[in-house]
Amino acid sequence: MSPLPFATEFERLPNPFANSAVGSVWDPVNGDVPEIHADLFDLLSRTVDERTQGHHSRCILLYGDAGSGKTHILRRLRLALETRTGTLVPFSWMRMHTSPLLMWRHLRYHLADDLCRREIGGTPQLDHLLDRPDHLAAVGNRDLAVILEHLAARRHTRDARAWLQGRPLPSEALGRLLIAETDNEDEALEDESRQIVLELLQFLQPAVLCLDQLEALQSHPGDREGLFAIGKLLATLHDEAPGTVVIGSVQTGLIGELGTTLSKAEFDRLQPTALRPLQSQEQVKALIRARLATRPELPKLRPALAEELWPIRMEPFAALLGSREGLSARKVFFECELQFRQAQHLPEKNVPLADHLASKFHDATPAAPLDPAVTANILSDGLPRLLHLAGHGTSRENLPRGVDHVSRPKSAGARPLAVVIGNDKTLGLLAKLRRISRTWNPAEQDLVILRDALHPLPGTAIKTREILEDLRKKGARILVPSREALEALEAARRLLADADSGDLTWRGDRVATADVESWIRNNLPDSLRRLTEEINGRGSSPSQPLLLRLTAILSEHKLAAVESLAAALECSPEEVERCASDHPEQLGLCAGPQRVVFEKAFRIRAGRGAARHG
Repeated sequence: MSPLPFATEFERLPNPFANSAVGSVWDPVNGDVPEIHADLFDLLSRTVDERTQGHHSRCILLYGDAGSGKTHILRRLRLALETRTGTLVPFSWMRMHTSPLLMWRHLRYHLADDLCRREIGGTPQLDHLLDRPDHLAAVGNRDLAVILEHLAARRHTRDARAWLQGRPLPSEALGRLLIAETDNEDEALEDESRQIVLELLQFLQPAVLCLDQLEALQSHPGDREGLFAIGKLLATLHDEAPGTVVIGSVQTGLIGELGTTLSKAEFDRLQPTALRPLQSQEQVKALIRARLATRPELPKLRPALAEELWPIRMEPFAALLGSREGLSARKVFFECELQFRQAQHLPEKNVPLADHLASKFHDATPAAPLDPAVTANILSDGLPRLLHLAGHGTSRENLPRGVDHVSRPKSAGARPLAVVIGNDKTLGLLAKLRRISRTWNPAEQDLVILRDALHPLPGTAIKTREILEDLRKKGARILVPSREALEALEAARRLLADADSGDLTWRGDRVATADVESWIRNNLPDSLRRLTEEINGRGSSPSQPLLLRLTAILSEHKLAAVESLAAALECSPEEVERCASDHPEQLGLCAGPQRVVFEKAFRIRAGRGAARHG
């Protein structure tokens, strides 16, 4: 509810305490108080200075309760590095919203994106570094050296940046870049990305790499394999990127779990560093003053004899400062927002938690069409989270090559389920399927192979389709998640990752992960409900095998007559129409003199009713 047009000038003033959370280190400054966490900022700055002088140090692991200012202090460091004199120190920050199986590809994508897009003095960070011929000559990886030379010469810039990010490129583009074409499986691509990241950090040194929300590498709270992934990632960066200041961010509770799960050698590579709650009324007042100063109109609107912090009263903060959990900046801003609204005669925001989560789910749903390069990440990270909500356990230990994870339903007598994500390029997928066809024992476990709607098999993939059909006859379930299901899965995993890291708040406090899990279970979008049932072997359409072939044709032609599709697929027109009817999220059917099937591209952001009660 906005102030009325005839309200006073003060009542029309935007609330300086609204939207107080720092969502990203790239956000603009909004009332920083350098005195708060000054000792921690000095530690980070000193570590950067020491690294520029060649000194090696442990990975800094920032920890604190929700709203303690982890992202805020990293933004302060980023701004300081942009304005410092002397050696340029490139800066990269990313949330670790990924699967442990794809974490190096995730790092590669975001590191390259930050270097190519984030600017210092109006120039992308990487451009500042490409005029150092001695550094370029020292790059050991041949392909990376060629790409950096292209970028230094402003040659093939778009494709060179795409390669740096790890995006797949057509053969013609690779030829122009003088890069050999590869068609590797997931494991090889992950290893290649690890090598590129470490070599790129060696070229950049010194550099600062910030890994936020490390909890997101866990598919559910207590996931030990996610903890092992965190330890392995930080240990590798410590050992093999000595010129990089590595800063991770976690919730306080995760420090104890890491200490009991990681080996002593791995934990000794970390420097756990706490962000303490606010310590005094003076710190609270400084925060409030800084935020009020963002509205320069306030001093002339202050009533005579009003206190300095008008319209904010300090009384509510005294008890919180002395409480066991302490007072965070987030709680200060939430209380101040309420007081400011009261002073403006606006009603208190009283949104129920369920409505708040529905709004956050809607906001987390991708606004733009999904990039095919990220759908493997969505599935590899999102499916274990989705199946956890359905009561499954998840394991990634001792897996056969090509299997993303094994899901174990907790119901008595249920068989383990091997999940394969088949988004590899055609030759890589063929090699993966051949290996799986040799190692899978249908008597011991079920098998689900997913190839999402954004990666249809080309018509030339005859051998791949033959192996898929052979696996299907042996009992494997071949599924094609729709665009709608992928978008809903992306929203669900973002919401859960934010809850795990304490960045999802309601009425000034963090929302418990258990509450988010419960809400998603009760409001699961139809597309995810169907996907879960199909993975579990319930509700799978008999036309799924035909869907793979049909989407391959429509990915190239977008629409085609039913009769011509039936001829191409060697089936009846009725089977084509039944397939379209069975999969309304992906296919449309037009009636008329000549019936036509077309490919759909769903959007589910039209309203907040996308997540519905089942």
